[in-house]
Amino acid sequence: MHKYTFDFSDIDKLRNYFRSQLDPNSTTDRIYFPPEIGEGYLSYYKISPEVFLLVNNYRANADIEYIRQPINEKDIILHFRKYALDHQLEKNQIISTYSDSYTPGNMRCMDGQQGEQVFITKGAEVKSTMIVLKSSYTEPYFMKNNDMAERVDSYIRYSHQHINKFYLSYKQSNLFDQIVEPDVDKVENYLYFIARGIRLLETFWKDVLKWETESNPFNINSAQVGSIYKVSNYLRNNIQEPFIGVDQLAAMAHMSRTNFFNMFKEIHNQTPLEFFNNRRLEISYNMIIGDGLSIREVMDTLNYSNSSKFRKAFFNKFDIYPDMNS
Repeated sequence: MHKYTFDFSDIDKLRNYFRSQLDPNSTTDRIYFPPEIGEGYLSYYKISPEVFLLVNNYRANADIEYIRQPINEKDIILHFRKYALDHQLEKNQIISTYSDSYTPGNMRCMDGQQGEQVFITKGAEVKSTMIVLKSSYTEPYFMKNNDMAERVDSYIRYSHQHINKFYLSYKQSNLFDQIVEPDVDKVENYLYFIARGIRLLETFWKDVLKWETESNPFNINSAQVGSIYKVSNYLRNNIQEPFIGVDQLAAMAHMSRTNFFNMFKEIHNQTPLEFFNNRRLEISYNMIIGDGLSIREVMDTLNYSNSSKFRKAFFNKFDIYPDMNS
C-alpha cells in the first residue's frame, strides 16, 4: 500500500509534494507515476491565487491510500469524476473506497474543513477533475448573498447523502473529457486546461442556482442515467439496423416516453434519432474518406435507401459532398 498525506491549503506545496513522491525529475505540468505505482499522471494548475484545478488520469498498479487532511478554512472542493466511490460519512472525515460499479460520471461537493480517506485498489482506473475554491474567493460573495451561501451548504450536504442525483450533464461531460483526455494536437499550453476549468466551474454555479428543494434538486437518479447510456450504447452497436423508434427505446430503458426523450436529450444534447443519424454519418465518413469505399457500399452497409438524402445529410454535417465516383 502506497500512502500519501496532504491537504488543499496551498497548490504549490501540493504540487511539490507529489512531485517529490512520484516524479522528482519532472519539470512539466504533469507529474507521472512510477510504473510500480501507476500508469498516468497528476496535474495541478492555478486558475487564480484562490482557485485551483487538479487533474487525475491514471491506472493504479498498486493499492494506494490518500489521506486529505482537513484545514481550518471553509474551502469548497468540487470533485468531477468518471469512476465510482463508495463512501460513508464519519464525524470528522469521509471514508471513500474505489468501486468498479458503473457510473456515467458525477460530481460531489465537499467542505475543506472535513478530511477524507480514499482507498484506490490495484487495477483501478481513475479519471477525475477537482476544482478547489478558497474561502477567500467565496466569502466576499456569500457575505453579499446569504441565500447563495445557504444553497451551497445544502448542496454540499446533499451531494454526500444522495450522490446518485449528481450526474454530469452533457456540457460538463464534454468539458471533463477535454480536460482529462485532451486532444494533444490541439493543446497549446496550460491555458487550455484553465479555460475549460473555468467553464466547468460555471456549470457548478448554474446547478446551485437550480436548487428548489433540499429533498430533490434535480429529480433524477443514477439508475435512470445508466439506462440512458445503455440505450445510447445499443444505438452505437446497432448502427447498421433501422432506427427502432423512441417508444421501443423508452421501453428498453424502463422509462416513460416523455421522461426518456427529455433525459436523453439533456445528457446527449441530441434527440435519440439525431444521435443515431449523426453516429451513422460519422461512420459513413470514415468508410468513404478513410477506407475509400464507394457510396453504394456504404449505403448498403449502413442501411441507407435514398442516395440524394444521404448526400444531402452528409453535406449538412461535414460541409462536403461524398464523391459520386467513389
